[in-house]
Amino acid sequence: MVDERKRLRIGELYRYKFSVNKDVIKEQGLDVSHLFLRIKNEESALLRPLYLTGPYSFYIDVRPHNYNENRKFPGKEIIPFVENLKPDERFKVKILLNENSRVGDTSLYSWTIDIISQLAVTTIPKLEFSFRIGTTRKVVKKSNGLFKSIEGVSLEMWDTETLWDLPPKFPEKPVHLVIMTHGIFSNIGCDMLYMKDKIEEMTFPMDESINPNIIVRGFMGNVGKSGHGIHCLGVRVGKYVLETVDKLNKKYKVDRISFIGHSLGGPTQSMAVRYISIKRPDFFDAVKGVKPVNFITLASPFIGVIGDFPFYLSVPLDMGALGLTGRDLNLKYTPLTSKDGLYADDEVYPEHSKYILEILPQAPAKKVFESFKRRTIYANVMDDGIVPLRTAALLYLDWRSIHKVQKIRKKNKNSPTSSEFVSSDSPESSGASSPSNENGNNVGEIPAESPNKKATLQWTLPQAVIHGSKINKYKRGQTNEANSDSDNEQGVFLDGQKFEPPKEANTVLSALSVLTAAIPDQEYIKNPAVRKDEVIHDKLYHPEELPPPHYENRPIVKKLIYPNESVNRIQERIAREWQETMTWRKVLVQIQPDSHNNIVVRRRFVNLYGYVAVEHMVEHHFGSKVCSELAEDANEPKDEPNQSSQADRSNEYNEGEISKGAENAT
Repeated sequence: MVDERKRLRIGELYRYKFSVNKDVIKEQGLDVSHLFLRIKNEESALLRPLYLTGPYSFYIDVRPHNYNENRKFPGKEIIPFVENLKPDERFKVKILLNENSRVGDTSLYSWTIDIISQLAVTTIPKLEFSFRIGTTRKVVKKSNGLFKSIEGVSLEMWDTETLWDLPPKFPEKPVHLVIMTHGIFSNIGCDMLYMKDKIEEMTFPMDESINPNIIVRGFMGNVGKSGHGIHCLGVRVGKYVLETVDKLNKKYKVDRISFIGHSLGGPTQSMAVRYISIKRPDFFDAVKGVKPVNFITLASPFIGVIGDFPFYLSVPLDMGALGLTGRDLNLKYTPLTSKDGLYADDEVYPEHSKYILEILPQAPAKKVFESFKRRTIYANVMDDGIVPLRTAALLYLDWRSIHKVQKIRKKNKNSPTSSEFVSSDSPESSGASSPSNENGNNVGEIPAESPNKKATLQWTLPQAVIHGSKINKYKRGQTNEANSDSDNEQGVFLDGQKFEPPKEANTVLSALSVLTAAIPDQEYIKNPAVRKDEVIHDKLYHPEELPPPHYENRPIVKKLIYPNESVNRIQERIAREWQETMTWRKVLVQIQPDSHNNIVVRRRFVNLYGYVAVEHMVEHHFGSKVCSELAEDANEPKDEPNQSSQADRSNEYNEGEISKGAENAT
């Protein structure tokens, strides 16, 4: 029935839709209730150990027509997938012609098959696979068997370019362009595919009156160039956006644009916006240009990683382990690099920083970032040592709301595991006093700490010394209204209880989790009710909630005593530059390792633990409610946490979200 042989490079995939009309093939003497599928990695088995330059494998999944992550999948039938089909290995599946694969009430049965290249580093290799479907195991096993075309059997195919070049649903209407940007050692074609699919699944069926007419695109030219630096990568994305809009405007009318970036994709798309604002200042013009709608990042290192990575990892980054990108993330200046797109030619804005992460939100790009209707950050609260919470959430958080949510979660769980982020009532809980501002909010700086620091010190230093370091780190970012009660120095007192911050992830273990993390079982894949990954915090942050800067006008003595003084001061400046004039929606999710890749569901079933983050992002930025409100009033974004009474309503929002339990969280 099917006999295909194809090759894939890094960032490439093939999507097949295989359909069988049971009544038609029955007339030809084929009365079957199941078929056999066989996919083989045709590469030499000698390539299996070469992981660092590969891996030379494929991810494959087979989805019956009626499978949907949002609904329970009935019966004992499994959803077939393989994480890594290694060289010379075979993936064999029996696909069933039953109600799960049946299209409506017809005699047509259908499956979607994704075959994705797992190459992550090199751009040269091409991986070959063979793909066969037949009525018996013997038929699909034959390498040179006779292929017979059968009436009633169809096979549709989309390659990477076709999937990422789909037209809008309504060509005559204005188009909303969504630009996606990938991270380090990643790619657009495969790694951002799940989010693209979900946005299109959400928007395409909408009624024309509210349909945003989405087109999703992404720049694929940065694949394999992760070490070229944030400036270089961002300029290339910026040029791509300009070229893409000009090209699309020949057929359609692009009037809105959104950006979604994962990991390094956040700073990269920020640089792209800066480049566009300088090279074509009228691009984002409110009347004649393209209206900015959503600026979304997921686990992105806005303030770098030097404050979160241990010394033995920071030094290699300084020395170029990840090229210019590593130095950018470690807040190191590299001279003699291009300044194209960094500054306006007339030098109206003379105050420049030498750090690329600090330059990104500065004028003239700041006005563009301020004009986005929604700016949203998604961050892992735990288990992400690649981009920890501190840098992904732009340094400041409302710990009071998080604490109240955790109290509710603790009540709902009789025996929380050690890996869960829960508040603690014990006197040993460490932290800092947590004063509130006039709105009742408790916005504090997220402390930086080496992942293994406490574990090392607890055997040699008094507990007061260990806890004291955390106290000082929390005190930096507290709001204006200080609590003079000295007893509070020993812990964060919120509603009479002490607050314990989330357990910090180990960077090395987080990197290894890419290889060793658990894969969702069939029950998790088939039944949304068992999924416990959840959104634990969702709040709109306003500029007035920022605490006063901690590192301004510090005594010279402290600058000499504290080795990280300079780094902390730079990171504080960056975080405040992003937030002093802009509101940000910050969404914290708790998902299982490998949380850094899970948060975007890099592979549909391997990384399905991050389903809750993608579902939330799609619903709250491209859902029917958002689109209908946007259609009614294009100037006012309304889908955001209710902030009319900031102190109470933001907390009510979080309580309501979590008190519904895992059922609604998924």
